[in-house]
Amino acid sequence: MRIITPPAIGAVTTGQPAQKADRPRAAFELPGARTETPAGTSARPAMAAAGLETLLAVQGMQPEDRREKRRRAMQRGRQSLDLLDDLKLSLLAGEPMPAVLLKLRSLTAAGLEDSGDPGLDGVLAEIDLRAQVEIAKREAAAKA
Repeated sequence: MRIITPPAIGAVTTGQPAQKADRPRAAFELPGARTETPAGTSARPAMAAAGLETLLAVQGMQPEDRREKRRRAMQRGRQSLDLLDDLKLSLLAGEPMPAVLLKLRSLTAAGLEDSGDPGLDGVLAEIDLRAQVEIAKREAAAKA
């Protein structure tokens, strides 16, 4: 008597029963060391496709990684602080700063992305507000 279990969810079946190879399959093979497959056994690309389809389906179901959101938020905060520091240095040196203001304006115009960490989001909002205040002050001084 043969017991057949249903395939796993998301698995693709080929319609052919699995055939056992004469030798155990190696986990790693060098590209030049390929061996011929017996005539009765065919390579099963459907199995590889099933694994890839399952992986893509699982990735599509999961929300974006929180660490990646946090990393991007930290990077934006560092960029904003660096630009504010450049603005401060150019102001102290008495140099014109239109390039720094343009970079800062484009960074603040992009809007804040939620990182998932309320503390980090609060600090980023304060940095963004400070950048907007500095931009407004410099534009008002340039008009006067």
